[in-house]
Amino acid sequence: MIGQLLAGHYKVLKVLGEGGFGQTYIVEDIHLPGKPKCVLKHLKPTSTDLQVLEAARRLFRKEAETLQQLGDHEQIPRLLAYFEEEQEFYLVQEFIYGHPLSKELPPGKKWTETQVVQMLIEVLKILQFVHSQGVIHRDIKPDNLIRNALDHRLVLIDFGAIKQIRSQAAMLTRGASQRMLLPASSNHNLTFAVGTPGYMPSEHIRRVPRPSSDIYAVGMMAIQALTGIHPHKLQDDPHTGEILWQHLAFASSEFAGILTKMTRYHFKDRYQTATEALEALEQLVQTSEMGLPILQPTLETTSLQELTLEWEQDEEIKIRKILEHQHSKNPGRIRIGRDPEQCDIVLLDPTISGLHVEIFFHPQKQKFYLRNLRQQNPPILDGQLLLAGEMALSAGSNLRLGQQVFTISDITCKDYPVGYTPVEYIGDDEVASQQPMLKTMRWQQPAKRVQQITSISAPQEKPLLNHFRLYHLLLLLRSP
Repeated sequence: MIGQLLAGHYKVLKVLGEGGFGQTYIVEDIHLPGKPKCVLKHLKPTSTDLQVLEAARRLFRKEAETLQQLGDHEQIPRLLAYFEEEQEFYLVQEFIYGHPLSKELPPGKKWTETQVVQMLIEVLKILQFVHSQGVIHRDIKPDNLIRNALDHRLVLIDFGAIKQIRSQAAMLTRGASQRMLLPASSNHNLTFAVGTPGYMPSEHIRRVPRPSSDIYAVGMMAIQALTGIHPHKLQDDPHTGEILWQHLAFASSEFAGILTKMTRYHFKDRYQTATEALEALEQLVQTSEMGLPILQPTLETTSLQELTLEWEQDEEIKIRKILEHQHSKNPGRIRIGRDPEQCDIVLLDPTISGLHVEIFFHPQKQKFYLRNLRQQNPPILDGQLLLAGEMALSAGSNLRLGQQVFTISDITCKDYPVGYTPVEYIGDDEVASQQPMLKTMRWQQPAKRVQQITSISAPQEKPLLNHFRLYHLLLLLRSP
């Protein structure tokens, strides 16, 4: 499939994953400017029987309709196209540049209660929308939540396991090796087991998932974040089946009670809807540690000029944000080159010097400038050699260092919390200062989108930042 052209304009670049229904690929749309990357899901029926093909076609169309409906949410990938070629089926979805939430949950890494509550609110709000559309995800886990590189919000992916609550499709075995798909009807109420051990409740094994099954999975992710232990390694009570975890984590009794109800062994004992779980968390957030209501938290902000630098490396589009007064190894200046001891942006291309150029903001002229640090290997800005000195940068400028080409994709002024630093330029012990992440409008699909460069570890608690976190939690609770 690699290199193949599908539907006349989707060129297959590489395999992203494989599942029971087929393969998933990264493709590029060669008919659009910039050849934006997309995710293509390939469903290949296991039989050429006409009845099986027709059933697969109905299931495929139903899934496409559901994905189209779910894509209205800004934290779910949009469905861009779906088509059939040679009795095989294809879905094309928006590609989310970023990293999976599992990168933020390495073994032994424990999040604070505040951080876990924030994650729960964000995921449950997405789940609230999904369930309102009559859909159960059935495979919620950290690998299926992507931290978007554009706005750092979580995006729920992989609806290949979607199941309509009111209408189900069954996969039955015919003979020793052949599987067939049957159309949904009142006579076919079974479904095939889908899920991941540790996040999958008992009713999945019985093949009767419910909305509370997704709530169980979200609760298990929260317990994983609190304990630093993967759910499948946690013990359960041999008499009740309940997960034993509270002795492994520090959490308030109120929050522990919420997680316990989310992850009850029997589905009837859990929150039945995402709204119920959100209301419980909202009640928890409404009262501070001192028992005082959080009414009007404030956050001091400042307007900063921001430059966005893009380039392509290892077949990925990468991005860095550079602010005026940027924190860096040389405050206010972002140095680019191959030497990690001196440079903030480190590149591997051998045609780039160890210390090549730097970008800085000129406060009097209110512009970003490029300064050459290597006369023997001068940069080229918009076709002009910069042998020495400085040149002003503008949105749309092209910069060449050796064989590496960069684009200044945007220069704008934004409001940020006082002391904000892009995560690319801070150490793990400073990541907490990035809370809250600013809520932004969803981007329209650009010619090229961005690849997350750094993996964001779960931030460490800092008492002075509590008002930042509480402010962000309230924003999430109040957002529609």
